[in-house]
Amino acid sequence: MVADIPEGDSGIALGPQLVRSWLGYRRRVEERLAAGGFTEKRLPHGPLLRLCAKDDEMTVSRIGRELEISRQGASKQVTELCEQGYLTLEKSSGDGREKFVRPTASALAFLRSFDQARREVDEEIRARLGSAALDALTALFTLLAEPGEARVDVWREARARATLLGLGDQ
Repeated sequence: MVADIPEGDSGIALGPQLVRSWLGYRRRVEERLAAGGFTEKRLPHGPLLRLCAKDDEMTVSRIGRELEISRQGASKQVTELCEQGYLTLEKSSGDGREKFVRPTASALAFLRSFDQARREVDEEIRARLGSAALDALTALFTLLAEPGEARVDVWREARARATLLGLGDQ
């Protein structure tokens, strides 16, 4: 059976196009990160690193609450980032059971490189499309965003959605 597409409809679904564009954006940022020396297949968890970089008293439990994941999930991510050299654990002087999670120089360098890569990609897009077109895209993204959802793990959510749509390898 052939789908009945109304005349005038290009058949291009907006959702898959948005996912593909996000994957392309991510690829461009990752290429710039690789040029800056960050070539790991699995890049560090940026939101977690940002939490630790902005607060000297960040603990695993707080990371879990802030990222809305279990303490066990936070602990696993912190352990992985410690093994990769992006985080360290420091015992609290007030409570021997509590440990503060601290970013390393590598973590701070990664965050600076990521921000720079993202700015470069954004500037390239603005130069090609123009400010008016980019403002229209921003209005579209705002319209499509979940109301009241200020914090969404965009990378994890988009990867999951891309996999569901069969776009994970593009």
